[in-house]
Amino acid sequence: MTSLLGVFLAVSVLMGIIGAGLLAPVVGATGLAARESVGMFEQLPGDLEQNPLAQQSRILAADGTVLATPADRNRIIAESDEISQHMKDAQVAIEDERFFQHGGADVEALARAVVQNTTTDSLQGGSTLTQQYIKQALTEQALSEGDTEAAADAQARTGMDAYVRKLRELKYAITLEERLTKDEILVGYLNLAFYGDNVYGVEAAARHYFDVDAKDLNISQSALLAGVVRSPTATNPVANPEAAQARRDVVLDKMLNLGMITQEEHDEAVAQVVGTGEGEMLQITDSQRSCLRSRNPYFCDYVEAWLLEQPALGKTRDERLENLTTNGLTVETTLDLELSADMKDILQDATPQGNDYNLGSAATVVEPGTGKILAFNQSSTYSFEDSRDKVDETSVNWNVDNAYGGPGGMAIGSIAKAYTLVEAMKKGVPVEATLNVRAPQDSTYGNVWLEDPQGSATYPPANEVFPAGIFFRDDFESGCTIGEDHWAVRNANDENHQRSIALRKAAALSVNTAFATLASQVGTCDIADTMTEMGLHAANGQAYGLDPGNAETTLAPSLVLGADTASPLTVATSYATFASGGVYCPPVPVTKVTDANGEELPLELPECERVIEEDVALGAVDLLKGVVDQAGSGYQAILDGERPAGGKTGTNNDSTATWFAGFTPQLSTAVFVGNVPGGQGYDGDLRDITVGGRFIDGPLFGSSLAARRGRRSWTAPRRGWTSRTGTIRPPTSSTASASPSPASSGCPSARPRSGSRTPGSPGAWCGWPPVRPRARSSTPPRASAPRSRPPAR
Repeated sequence: MTSLLGVFLAVSVLMGIIGAGLLAPVVGATGLAARESVGMFEQLPGDLEQNPLAQQSRILAADGTVLATPADRNRIIAESDEISQHMKDAQVAIEDERFFQHGGADVEALARAVVQNTTTDSLQGGSTLTQQYIKQALTEQALSEGDTEAAADAQARTGMDAYVRKLRELKYAITLEERLTKDEILVGYLNLAFYGDNVYGVEAAARHYFDVDAKDLNISQSALLAGVVRSPTATNPVANPEAAQARRDVVLDKMLNLGMITQEEHDEAVAQVVGTGEGEMLQITDSQRSCLRSRNPYFCDYVEAWLLEQPALGKTRDERLENLTTNGLTVETTLDLELSADMKDILQDATPQGNDYNLGSAATVVEPGTGKILAFNQSSTYSFEDSRDKVDETSVNWNVDNAYGGPGGMAIGSIAKAYTLVEAMKKGVPVEATLNVRAPQDSTYGNVWLEDPQGSATYPPANEVFPAGIFFRDDFESGCTIGEDHWAVRNANDENHQRSIALRKAAALSVNTAFATLASQVGTCDIADTMTEMGLHAANGQAYGLDPGNAETTLAPSLVLGADTASPLTVATSYATFASGGVYCPPVPVTKVTDANGEELPLELPECERVIEEDVALGAVDLLKGVVDQAGSGYQAILDGERPAGGKTGTNNDSTATWFAGFTPQLSTAVFVGNVPGGQGYDGDLRDITVGGRFIDGPLFGSSLAARRGRRSWTAPRRGWTSRTGTIRPPTSSTASASPSPASSGCPSARPRSGSRTPGSPGAWCGWPPVRPRARSSTPPRASAPRSRPPAR
């Protein structure tokens, strides 16, 4: 092992470093001077303390497919057995052929550099691979700590700073060689090295340039990468393939001379052309360092935003972001890649980019009983360069709330009526009840405060008279009433304004006057509470239906007819409560996060909670199944083979926002089709239009496009899922598979699936139990009284 004194004297004499008492002069050196110089050398730090290397994290789909690799540095740490021996040989051959013989400092190499170093002000040559590793490590650490001055010192090439750097590297190198094996140092170097094209470390380089793992690098590939390290820009294989090839051949010649490869292997490697053409070496694969390049960029965006709220990643948002982009985390998500890709096709089929009406669409699919987000997409192309109308290309995520980058949500229309049904079931209203509806009175458009979920996109002239139910403030609970003196409620079809109508028919046909009457009877504030309990909230995070001008007041028209906005993710998650028998599970995009060492981080995953009784949920389900029926407004969502499904269509008063929210026992889907917030909407009448190659006869309703797309999400193939710990078991003892055949269970599937589910997991029951009769409650609705609203979920 080279002694510290021997190394220092060799450096002092051979390099002729004079000044500042750093050396023993070449002529007339005294023992005292030598001892003082060695003493100063001994005082230099010797133990290299390194922070963990910055490396990319990975966001994975449920099947393990990489969705994105968030990173400040595109680096993937590789172990020794994960790196090709050819790669190790090539790097040693070109950088330090005596690497396995010296003890950190190569005196022969230093001697060769004496002539130039004594006649110029720059320090050239003589560095061992160990010293280069030290230089890279010091630079990396300084940059990670934001210390640009220290980073510059670590790279100094001229003046006294360069000599000080060289001495420091020597001290570190010798100490490092005493602590680590040669292989450990070499592997550390290969993980640190910069290989051009914003690629750090041999694993990331192998994947980027050749689309292979580092362990599979062949001789020619290894030589190319080894040659890049000294001048990553000048020999960049993509930008300068000829220079890169010439440098590779130098490495191959060196490997041949050192006996690392045979002549035949050398000639075969030299024959390979560096380039991206057919039959050439390069197979460039760009890393998905940001969501921009992800296969599912909008979901990726949401996952990153969700992770930045997790305390397990750090105390502050900045700490969490640094952890995500530098510490090599593995993030396992819930995304069903196949189902999400199908949803993209479905949405772009419904609202093709460039359609004449600037319509966009978005959809979320979640798993009842777990809250796992299975699919999450929209019709636009992800881009930070928003298109003029912000519909075809945008980075705005239409599926989520404002807090996660959403545009403010869309008015949900008659989707809201489902919550009035739940409250009716709570109050003991039988599913076979008949409603006595407010008598129709002649009204004109000028008197209407109307959210028309199935209504016309062309309003009648102000002098046209039509039947409407007239409601007043006293008809609703104080604090949850109307904002005007009266509210004239009209139906999409005037013939549906019947004084007496079955609750089933009112639900199936989405009769506005019937629901306004029912809401006045069961209590609008209680409806508001039910919405909150079932996870429905406005896109701004507040409780649904709050008066924009008075946060202490909830507007009945919003509660009954859905005038307020919400996001597809919120709606799909809330509607999953019906399918799970009354158990609400907040949305979950991530199931597990592990650090670079494989240790699992303690995520704060929300718990599922029973929010409505099972028989209440089943009663509402029974009524909502009538919507997805030949006589219902959601008839276009009917599944083949009598598979059970329920849901609700929704349309705002001018058809600019149309919805379908529905569910099977296995899936809950919310689909939005219309003018997207912030986009350049269509100025004309959304009536008698052709979009997606399909003519819409009459107004654009929720049933026109959204319901059809919801149906297709249910019939798309998907893999099995398991229940989340703590999930309430579905209300049946069935242990049937997720997709039983008609013969085996009486619950047919549109597409057979393999595998069986764990008993009690969401989807283990293929249908819902029959509704148990409920007696009408003898307790009258609560008296009108001001009440405070709980915060939104």
